Amino acid sequence: MILARQLSIHKKYKKITRDFLDNLYYAATLHDIGKVAIPDAVLLKNGKLTDVEFDEMKQHVLTGQNTQRDNRKIHLTESFLEMGMNICAYHHEKFNGKGYPEGLVGEEIPLEARIFALYDAYDAIRSKRSYKEGLSDLEAMNRIVADKNQHFDPDVVEAFLDCEKKLLAIT
Repeated sequence: MILARQLSIHKKYKKITRDFLDNLYYAATLHDIGKVAIPDAVLLKNGKLTDVEFDEMKQHVLTGQNTQRDNRKIHLTESFLEMGMNICAYHHEKFNGKGYPEGLVGEEIPLEARIFALYDAYDAIRSKRSYKEGLSDLEAMNRIVADKNQHFDPDVVEAFLDCEKKLLAIT
C-alpha cells in the first residue's frame, strides 16, 4: 500500500485511486493461491528445482488466475477479481519481457502486477528459506535497484526508493 500510494503521486498513475489501493491490499494476499495445486514434493523441496519442477511451479500463476476467475460466482466486485487475477497471473512477469507466463514487456504488464512483483521479490530476498538465509534490507534494496528496467518497472523502483523509510518502519 505504501509503495502504491507513493506511485500515485505521479500524474502517469492517476488510476491509483482509493478503490485501486483497497483492491490491491486484499487481492495481493491471493497472489500465490495457485500453489495449492503444486505437489508438496516440488513446493517444499529443500534445494534448487530441476527444469521440469520449475516448469511445474510456474503453473501456479495460471491456476491462481483461473481460481480467481471462478470466484466471480460468489459475487465479489469485478474490479477486485480482475486485480486478483492480474496479480496471480502476472507477478512473475519481468519488465524486460523475460518473465512468465506470457513474456509481457513493460507496461503490457498490469500495474498491480508490476507493483506486487517488487513486493514479492523484496519479501523473497529478505526471508529465510530452507535453502537460503534471509538477506539484509540493504542487500534487498541493492538487488532491486540492480534489476531496475530488467525485472522491475523503473517507476515502481523509484517510488520504492522514495518511500524506503516508511517501508522499513513496518518490516
